[in-house]
Amino acid sequence: MVGRVNKIERKYFWIEVVYFIVFYYLFPIFTDIEYAHNERGDSSLFINGISDWLVYGTTSLFSGVIFYLIVRHALVSKKLLLFILYTALFLTGLHYYTKVVYLIVANWNWLPQQMRQNAARWAQRDVIHFSVVYMFREFLCIGALAYFIYSSKKEAELRALKEQQLLSELNYLKAQLHPHFFFNTMNNIYSLALKQSKETAPVVARLADMMRYVLYEADQPRVLLEKETAFLNDYVEVERIRHQHNAIQFDVQGINNDLTIEPLLMLPFIENAFKHGLEEETGQGFVKIIICIMESELTLEVSNSKPSRSNTTTGIGLQNVFKRLELLYPQRHDLDIKEDSNTYNVTLTLELA
Repeated sequence: MVGRVNKIERKYFWIEVVYFIVFYYLFPIFTDIEYAHNERGDSSLFINGISDWLVYGTTSLFSGVIFYLIVRHALVSKKLLLFILYTALFLTGLHYYTKVVYLIVANWNWLPQQMRQNAARWAQRDVIHFSVVYMFREFLCIGALAYFIYSSKKEAELRALKEQQLLSELNYLKAQLHPHFFFNTMNNIYSLALKQSKETAPVVARLADMMRYVLYEADQPRVLLEKETAFLNDYVEVERIRHQHNAIQFDVQGINNDLTIEPLLMLPFIENAFKHGLEEETGQGFVKIIICIMESELTLEVSNSKPSRSNTTTGIGLQNVFKRLELLYPQRHDLDIKEDSNTYNVTLTLELA
């Protein structure tokens, strides 16, 4: 989080630097080029003003930065009266600051004679030593920059905080999901052990692979879709051993090595199909799972039979995946759940890119 904030600060610092260079150096140069071309007929004459750009651009840059700091402080503190007081003090100081600049320029012998004469004449004038109209325009520009930087920083900081909160919530949801998953799988092994089935050992081996995936792969924010579907295939094979007399189909289409997905996102829908579709069946039930990729869109279709005494209440796993979809794929997912007296169908569509 600290690194993210520092990166934001550096970004806007360089925006400020570029802005002040353009405003106090490049704009005067472009103005002189335009004037030399339109009024004097020779664009190259703008070079005669190089001393003015360097000297007065630098002194104006200094006063502009001071006012910018005043505006930025006012935006943070939100104290209008204090801002008005600081602005009044700044304008008073600017008058004397400009007069001193003219006096210094008038006595710098290395500057062009015409520039020194003009500075000496301006220093002797008993008037306010800045243009009110020009300063008002400058205040508007500097105030706009300060407000842009302030609002952009706030937005970036809020976005970073939201991402941090999102990550914390996702980690919490995944922490709930893992025990839930292993609890169901251990029940599967327990059922086989009670029957002294020869399939117990292969199921334990597959479970070891699945645990390795959950512990070391699913700990990442995203995993390769190919690995995720391989994990789901292991899970289905474990269930296939338990429900040998039921129709179980698992089909994957269009998977490539480039696409990634949040781990264990599809598992609860598949778990739910076996839990509610086959637990009470004696050979007539079915589970059909299709995962299909079309370009960067993933579609998961899960269908399962409904026993006569079906209880399809939403468990922890599905509650968590609903929340994860809302957090991870806002406006980028579509979940359609349908059921009738015999079947339960889930269709999930995700935009992965």
